[in-house]
Amino acid sequence: MKEKNVIKKLLKFWFRQKSGDGLEAKLGYQFKNPELLAHALVHRSFLTGKDLPYENNNERLEFLGDSILNMLTTEFLYKSFPDDPEGELSKRKSAIVSGHALAQSSKEWNLGEFVRIGKGEAKMGGRGKESILADAFEAVLGAVYLDSGLDQVREILERFHFPRVQSIITASDFENFKSELLEYTQGKHHTVPQYRLLSEEGPEHQKVFTVETYLGDKAYGVGRGPNKKKAEQDAARVTLDLVKKEDEEREKAKECAKEAAKAERRVPGRVYGSLSENFKGVEGK
Repeated sequence: MKEKNVIKKLLKFWFRQKSGDGLEAKLGYQFKNPELLAHALVHRSFLTGKDLPYENNNERLEFLGDSILNMLTTEFLYKSFPDDPEGELSKRKSAIVSGHALAQSSKEWNLGEFVRIGKGEAKMGGRGKESILADAFEAVLGAVYLDSGLDQVREILERFHFPRVQSIITASDFENFKSELLEYTQGKHHTVPQYRLLSEEGPEHQKVFTVETYLGDKAYGVGRGPNKKKAEQDAARVTLDLVKKEDEEREKAKECAKEAAKAERRVPGRVYGSLSENFKGVEGK
């Protein structure tokens, strides 16, 4: 009940603007349950120092929205590029669902105006930070899905994000993997990636650079490109995928361990005995 009251309070004072310039007006969609929109716009930094449950932030909705975005983007690419092989579709998808691309699309909604962030984060330019805008974008998609379902999310993406696909995948300045990796590893692992040039091959006009990424002493992704900058971007892209997969597997292992511990506590050995003891009892009958 306390959590619901908090969200309603946020909603009342910040989000539901029925005049022409509210976020719902920009989305072209009015929520049946506007509390979902309120929840989607609470960054974790806003809760720092407040007596509010951590679950009031938008990270769960972001998690949901991320999965929906990936699925609908895959569907869109499959239909739009029928002759592309799997590898090319993956490259396109990586660009379209990247934090940089989502942050750019979020600006059509002026999303930075509506996100609730902490004072410290705001002083550091948090309202314009790509990671915060991208996460809020995904959280809004998650909120729309819960409010109306998949078709409504697809419609919003087709109006605001997918029309930009061609410019996203061909933009010469679309080289943000290094910054994404830096932000991710600093936040999750408190470390900074390093790049080492492994080789420089080929004639002057057709050189191929090979670069490897390191996190601490551990080598991760290898990237290649026509210059060192692009090779580093490619290495960062590969590394980001690898590190995220490692983190996901680590979290799954922790959850499995927790569930196993809970199960063990629910079945005391003194009451039920071990499995082997139970089978012995059956065999003796």
